[in-house]
Amino acid sequence: MTVSNPVRAPRSSPAARRFDPPGWSVERFAQFWSNPSADDVPDLVTDDVVGWWPGSEVPVRGVQAYTQALADILQLLPDMRLRVAEHATNGDTVFVRWIMRATGKKGPFEFTGIDRIRMRDGLVAENVIRFDSAHLQQLAGLI
Repeated sequence: MTVSNPVRAPRSSPAARRFDPPGWSVERFAQFWSNPSADDVPDLVTDDVVGWWPGSEVPVRGVQAYTQALADILQLLPDMRLRVAEHATNGDTVFVRWIMRATGKKGPFEFTGIDRIRMRDGLVAENVIRFDSAHLQQLAGLI
């Protein structure tokens, strides 16, 4: 899905905000994925964020499309949680290897992947997500 003129999704209200001030860090990645909510995504990404997911030839572009992509994943696997296994930083780029735990149609499973995150002004500007999508679909009982 491509959004040519992304419109800013509303930031979470100050009373409900988990990430105040808005911004991304490895610690916030871990905090987000310990109890993920698509409502928190706009506080972690730039307006023009680009997300590359396995199995898609085109990236999602813009905060609304990126937020929707995460909401779609969370709808498929509502109890999905990620734990940071290791991470490394190189300038404005952060690599996070994570371990997912979730319950699919075939029951609970564990899975691993990597995010390569490029930062700008303390927010995620680009995220390249890598994992074996066919294996995840099999574990989750989607195929």
